[in-house]
Amino acid sequence: MSSIDLSTMSELTTRQAATLLNVSVRTVQLWVESGALQAWKTAGGHRRISVGSIQQLLDEKAEKQTPIRRSSARGPTTVLIVDDDKDTLLLYKMLINNWFPSLQVETAENGIDALVKIGEFRPTVLITDLQMPELDGFAIIDRLHNDEQYKHLTPIVVTGMGEAEIQASNLPTSVPVLHKPIPVDELKELVLQAVKD
Repeated sequence: MSSIDLSTMSELTTRQAATLLNVSVRTVQLWVESGALQAWKTAGGHRRISVGSIQQLLDEKAEKQTPIRRSSARGPTTVLIVDDDKDTLLLYKMLINNWFPSLQVETAENGIDALVKIGEFRPTVLITDLQMPELDGFAIIDRLHNDEQYKHLTPIVVTGMGEAEIQASNLPTSVPVLHKPIPVDELKELVLQAVKD
């Protein structure tokens, strides 16, 4: 199934879409759930994905094959995404690249990698989960919150944790918290506000 002729098809299975896009089936499922790919379910409960939306995604991917490099001493505005789920990271990256093509997007799978990349890229926006191995989102935000050199950084939390657990934590009340599944419109607005300032 490595050769799929889109001109003869109007819909694809999740597996066919994953093969064509060179991503996992789970990533395609996340893209469908977020609205990045248009799909519907058959009477048997199987997803069918619009070839048109896949073609659009492939076209956008082709346009972005040449990444934007630092064009000034300060470099481009950077968004750092931290989540221990690789498919979720890929989804975030795809969404932000589609919304804001001029932003540089970096990812980290745990809090330790995140702190290294924060020092390296000095991001404007930090999108992080709270529950992660090694160093969680609470610890990342706590370390940055009181450090004057990171006042420019806007943290945004996207988590599956319950409201009671979050309120019982030491998370600053000024940090916006979104709940999974990713509320894409709210996330887009928060990122837009952070990079406009």
